[in-house]
Amino acid sequence: MEIDVDGFLERFFAFGAAPSVETYLPLFDPAATLFDAGMPRPITVPEIPDSIRGVLALVPDLVMVPERWRERDGTLFVEAGNRATLAGEPVHWRSVYCVDLSGDRVVRGRRYYDRRPLFARLDPSLPSLPDARVAPTGAATPIADPVPGAERFARAASDALSRRDGAALQRLFREDGCWWSAGRAEPIPRATLPAWQASTSALLPDAKRDALQWAGDDSLVFLEWKLSAQLGGEPFAIGGVDRFDLAAGLALHARSYFDTLDLATRLAAAAERDPA
Repeated sequence: MEIDVDGFLERFFAFGAAPSVETYLPLFDPAATLFDAGMPRPITVPEIPDSIRGVLALVPDLVMVPERWRERDGTLFVEAGNRATLAGEPVHWRSVYCVDLSGDRVVRGRRYYDRRPLFARLDPSLPSLPDARVAPTGAATPIADPVPGAERFARAASDALSRRDGAALQRLFREDGCWWSAGRAEPIPRATLPAWQASTSALLPDAKRDALQWAGDDSLVFLEWKLSAQLGGEPFAIGGVDRFDLAAGLALHARSYFDTLDLATRLAAAAERDPA
């Protein structure tokens, strides 16, 4: 079946403007699955009403505005801005929806965002990832020749990130480029990307990153990924999306979307089991 991006987006905008069970369920194929940050497993359509009711019980005035989207081979990425009131204060956060479509319905949906800044308003003691400031290490890697075409950029970025090669990642950025990483208060300038890559890799030194789906063009690229590791002697996996704004074949801005609360909680539990 051919996909209908416009038909899906029409209903997706309607849901974002007035979130409810009635506006959410029509997005899904009867056999669909949905995975959201914090879920132990994907849920099925009969479970979706209770899931969205739980969200709206926490943030009843939620508004979600789709901002940018790209599609490739039936997978649609939508970057969205969200606003609501939580604990009596206005909150704003960003998310990426990644959906596989059949016609204009979702058959497999994923939403990536960081729960920690939101839930910390309810419980500031929640674990968080270290936000250590990183300094440039040695001379900056020269800027690579522009990478023409979205597919070649996606492959180059996925390869650098899978190999945890901060220098190769740095080469893909413009001199004035930066990366906004989940869990960090400030952007990471190009000059410190190798040091940042080394510090994040140290959190899960044996992790394996797999590239999943991607979509984009010469101005915007989305990469979906999955990170798998052993943490505290137990298997651990987390998914996310990296978004790149491109200019003349190089990255100008990048932003990662994943749930730092899940990772920080597991790291804290592993540290308690093995303090050494």
